[in-house]
Amino acid sequence: MLRPRIAVVAPLTGPRTVWGTVLLGRVDRARSACPDLAEWQVYDEIPGVADAVVGAGCTAVVGHSHAVGARSALPVYQAAGLPCFLPFVRAGAPALSWAPDEDALARTIVEGAVALGAKALSVAHDEGPAWAALAHGVGTAAAAAELALRPGGVLAVLAPQEQFERFARGGAGPVLVPVDCGLGSFGVLAGMADGREVWAVHPQMCAVRRARTAVTALVGALDADPALRGEALREAVRARSVALLDNRGGVLGDGWRVSRLGSVCPAREGG
Repeated sequence: MLRPRIAVVAPLTGPRTVWGTVLLGRVDRARSACPDLAEWQVYDEIPGVADAVVGAGCTAVVGHSHAVGARSALPVYQAAGLPCFLPFVRAGAPALSWAPDEDALARTIVEGAVALGAKALSVAHDEGPAWAALAHGVGTAAAAAELALRPGGVLAVLAPQEQFERFARGGAGPVLVPVDCGLGSFGVLAGMADGREVWAVHPQMCAVRRARTAVTALVGALDADPALRGEALREAVRARSVALLDNRGGVLGDGWRVSRLGSVCPAREGG
């Protein structure tokens, strides 16, 4: 029987390589621990990657760090009968995902500002599509909470962690910033934020834990039965996940927390 071939879709170049580093680190550990279990085939996360994965006859897909790309790829995987496992983003069923609900992030940022006693919320954001979409979501949530968007008061910095200083210049008030302590860039942010009142809006499971949970469940399922394919493999992975997954393909009850930045401990790949 041929070994199952697992497609690992990860960003290998550009600003999102930090996500690829986390996933590939976990895959390397799985490959070292169980060298004969599966063939792990790495693909750069670029447009058209789903067609390449299907054409290579892969058994399953793990990865993707870009939500829009994952959602466009999912129908291709689904048509080919490939189960899709997503540690970092949500694409909807039938994919399984360990990522928090991105729609809830904007609401959490606004609720954090209100809890800090803000009379207004100022938003500084990166121009990338994902950050612009988040800024729009924050604006919508602020309007619903009757919180004015204007300079002064609490600042929300919506940008890659390593660019915190660029967007947080000026002002001495509290700052809310989405973070993931599982990425290497978290340490850069912590250094830039020293001496400021910064509140981290972070997922309950960091990137390292999500990658570990997804890959460990996949390895466990294939180790128990290397012949598993399609829906049977997906359900075996669901059953082995330490986090309970709901029928929409996400972690049940998972969400976002708001903590003082100094209390958020950076996760380590070996942890």
